[in-house]
Amino acid sequence: MKKFFTYTFFIIPFLYITFNLFFNSNIINIQAYLITSSGYIALSLIVIILFIPNIPVLYKIIDRRLLGLITFIFSFIHLIFYFFDNNFNLAFLKDDFINLSFIQIGYFTLLLFLPLILTSNDVSKKNLGNMWYKIHKLIYLILVLSMIHYYMIIKADYLIFSFYLLAILVIFFLNYRRN
Repeated sequence: MKKFFTYTFFIIPFLYITFNLFFNSNIINIQAYLITSSGYIALSLIVIILFIPNIPVLYKIIDRRLLGLITFIFSFIHLIFYFFDNNFNLAFLKDDFINLSFIQIGYFTLLLFLPLILTSNDVSKKNLGNMWYKIHKLIYLILVLSMIHYYMIIKADYLIFSFYLLAILVIFFLNYRRN
C-alpha cells in the first residue's frame, strides 16, 4: 500500500500535465509549459520528501526512497524538455551552459542526484553505514540549489517562490526542533 500511495506522486502530476496540454487553451508555448511544470513538480517533491520525517502520518504511507527516485525522474524529464526546447542543438546547449548561471546550477543540481540514486538501495545502505546518511544529506544542497535555480529564472512573480521558501523554512524549523 505504501508503494501504491507513493506512485500517485508520479501519476497525478503526470495526468495533470497531460490534461492541461489537451484541455487548457491558455497554454501558448507548450515546451515552456512542460519545462516549467516539470520543474515545479520536481521541486515540490523535494519539499515533500523533506517534510515526511516531520509528519508521522506521511512517514507511514509514503516510501521516501521511491519518492526520491520519482523526484529524480521528474528532474531528468525537466532536463529532457529543456533539450527539446533547444532542438537538441549542441551549439545552443553549450552556449546556454557557458553563459547562463541558472543553467549551470541546474546541471550541477541534477548531477548531485546521482550519488543518491546510486546508493538508494539496501545493499549500499548496509555497506556504506554512516557514510550513507552523509551522502543522503545532499538532498538539502539539492533543495537550496534548486531554489537558487528557480529564483534566477523568475522575472516578475515571486509569489510561488515565496510559498516554497516558507515551506522550506518550516522544514528547517521542524528538523531543528526534532534534533
